[in-house]
Order: sequence, then structure tokens, then C-alpha cells
Amino acid sequence: MGNKRVLALRKQLKREQLHVLWLEQHLPHSPQLNSARQRIAKLCVLECVVESATLPTLSATTKKSDAEAPLSL
Repeated sequence: MGNKRVLALRKQLKREQLHVLWLEQHLPHSPQLNSARQRIAKLCVLECVVESATLPTLSATTKKSDAEAPLSL
């Protein structure tokens, strides 16, 4: 499921990047260009968050023996 989200984000990011290129060539002083750049920045951050959330980490996994061990304070 997470893989599909990453792929969808990448597709949207690529689309926005192409839109920015077009705007830079045809409407370099338009407010749309600034908005598109902001969307790209947000998509990059979101992509990083989604990718890091979908990757398994060693600290997130617990062994069964760790879970069953009594807590000592």
C-alpha cells in the first residue's frame, strides 16, 4: 500500500516539475510559477515522509523475547 503512495507522489511531483518548466519558459513572472514551486517543495517533503514511513526500521521491530521480558525499573 505504501509503495502505491510513493509512486503516486512521484508521478504528481514529475507533473508539477514539467508544469514549472513550462511556466518558466512562457510565464516567468506569473504568480502561478511561485505557487507551483511551493507545491513541489511540499510534495518533496511529503514524499520523504511517506518513504521513511514505509521503510522498515530495526528499532521498530521487536523480538518476541523482548516483548515477553518483564519490565524492570
